[in-house]
This record gives sequence, C-alpha cells and structure tokens, in this order.
Amino acid sequence: MVAGIEKRLFEGESERGKMPKYSLNDLDDELFRTAGEVFAVSIAQGGPAPRFMQEWCYDYLFSENLSSQGVHDSTLSPLIKMIEDASDMTPHIQAILDCGYTGKVDMEHKENILRAIRLHVKTKRMPMLQQLREGLKVYDLIKVMQTKPEECRSLFIFRDDDSVDSHYIMSHLAPELSVSGSSKQVKESKILEHFQDFLLELDDAQTDGDTAGQALTVSSDMQWMTRQAHRHLLLEDRQTFKLTVKFDHWCLNAMPNHTLECYPSVSACTDTITFPVAHIKDYESFKTLLQTAIKYGAGFDRV
Repeated sequence: MVAGIEKRLFEGESERGKMPKYSLNDLDDELFRTAGEVFAVSIAQGGPAPRFMQEWCYDYLFSENLSSQGVHDSTLSPLIKMIEDASDMTPHIQAILDCGYTGKVDMEHKENILRAIRLHVKTKRMPMLQQLREGLKVYDLIKVMQTKPEECRSLFIFRDDDSVDSHYIMSHLAPELSVSGSSKQVKESKILEHFQDFLLELDDAQTDGDTAGQALTVSSDMQWMTRQAHRHLLLEDRQTFKLTVKFDHWCLNAMPNHTLECYPSVSACTDTITFPVAHIKDYESFKTLLQTAIKYGAGFDRV
C-alpha cells in the first residue's frame, strides 16, 4: 500500500527523493491525510516505511518550517541548473518571473533568483505536506518525530539500504542441520548452496534491470517467507531476526511411491522454511520447485 501511495501521490526521481504532487483534487479529497494515516500505521506495525521523500519535505513535516535543504523538481530543476551555469539571465527572464520572483533579473542577483525558484517549488506543496502531517498524528507519530527528529529521519528520507538482497537473507539463516558428516547433512548443505545461488541469480537480474517477464525478486521471496518484503526498520529487530531452515527427509516414508512433487513450504508466523530433500536432485529441480512454491503458495496456509 505504501508503494501504491508513493506512485499515486508523489513525484520525482527515486534516486533523488520525491515530494508530494501538486494536485488540488487530491488535496480536496483529503488523500494526503489518508496517506499520512497509512504511513503512521505502517511504521507502527514494523513497516514498510515511506523512505522516498526529499530532505526538505521531512523537515517541514516535523517542524512546519521550510528548511534550506535543496529541492529537486523534474520541471524546475533544469531551470535552476541553467541559471547556475548562465552568464546572461536574459533568456530566462520569463521563466524566472513565472516563479514569483519580483526583483532585478541580472547576474548580481543570481542567488536571490535561485532561492526564489526553490521557494516557489516548496510553497506550492505546503498544503499537501500540511495535510500529510495531519494524518501522521495517528499514534502520535508527529510527537515522536518532534522529540527524536534525527532518529525518525531514516523512516522518511530515501536510503539505499531498505531493499532486501541475497546477503540480507543468507546472513540471517538458521539452518537445522543433521549430524556433521552424515549423508543427510551433505544433502542439506547442498540445498543451502542452491538457495544461495537462487537468491544471487535474482539479485543479478535486478541489478541488470532484467525483470521483464520475471515476477520473482529477492523481495518477493522474502515476503513469501516472512510476510514482509523489506528490511526490518529497527536495528534491534535486524539483529534478532532469524530465518529457520528445516529439511524434510521423510515425505517418501509418509507417502510411499507418491508421484506428485512436494514443494518448499513456509510458516511466516515463525519465519521458517522447509525444503523437501527427496525431490531436490540438482539446482534446476530446486529452482523449479521454489519458483512454483512462491508463485502458487502465497496463501497463508501454515502457521
């Protein structure tokens, strides 16, 4: 839901941070208030957090003051760049005046012009941010932000460390292995290697941008196993998080001569995944079974 709100009500480049869209219709429908309420509830329940905003947006949310932090706007940032590099303001006079600047347009007043353009971008969106702020009062989140602004900053500002990758999952595995040196333990270790290769393959596909026709990602794998597709918000939760890995060696004993494949299963309440050892012959069979399980086994079936 947070991702849907980001797409619907915010604009900007993901790597530069986003800000609310200037939309009076959405403002009149109080959609930004609803967005704030959703953000507050999501954070209170462990995430995901709305980590996609620009610095100045967060500064306004907790203080109601416009900060001196830079702004990135897809429409006016090119104008800001041209003015910064300009040796003559004449070609940009009309665009500058359209942003509400009323002073003298010349090189001596370049900094004042740039400040006016940035302020124009921010003030247009103040009503949206104010309404968003009202929604964030759920669970007294605004009070928490005012008390601990720097601690809460990472919940709203764009960061690179929010997405789940193969290392995050593998570093939190807690496999229940058989006796060391036994034939069972050898098979279990091989399955763990297959699991790592599978996650790395998904990582590489995302890095290369090759996601067309591929629904599976490391995040979707994480969501299937734990019911959340993001890293844990709190450092304490990250340190205590363990994904238990179990190995089922007995499915053929329970159902002799069965011809249907058994698939990996998860218990999201206990963060546990179980692999059917007898049906995993090599990496390709492992990959096929796991892909099928994730695709068709997303229901909350085992607790």
